[in-house]
Amino acid sequence: MAPSLRYLVVRAVLFLVPFAALMIADVPWWLSLLVALAFAFAASIVFFAKLRDEAARDLQRMREGRKREGTGPDDADVEDEVLDRPGTGALDRPAADQALDRPEADGTDAPGEPDPSAPRA
Repeated sequence: MAPSLRYLVVRAVLFLVPFAALMIADVPWWLSLLVALAFAFAASIVFFAKLRDEAARDLQRMREGRKREGTGPDDADVEDEVLDRPGTGALDRPAADQALDRPEADGTDAPGEPDPSAPRA
């Protein structure tokens, strides 16, 4: 189970158990809610710091588009490795080859665009 999912389950249990116990004890629902929220917050901060840190790292990896550790190479990692090799990046090509990639470099318009100065039919 992913650390972020495990942390979510722990936080839910830390909230639901006291909330249910207080509701069974016939405490008003709004007071039960506040006490259960405070308990879940405090207990997760004090007792589950390591799990919270793992979940934060897991979410950061997902945000960056990376896979979890131990699941094999990621597409972004493979692409980075290829681009880091000498002779494969755009900066390694001669300037003349790079100029051919830009349509405006040779004085003509990009392919498929009509010449604005040409007479219209």
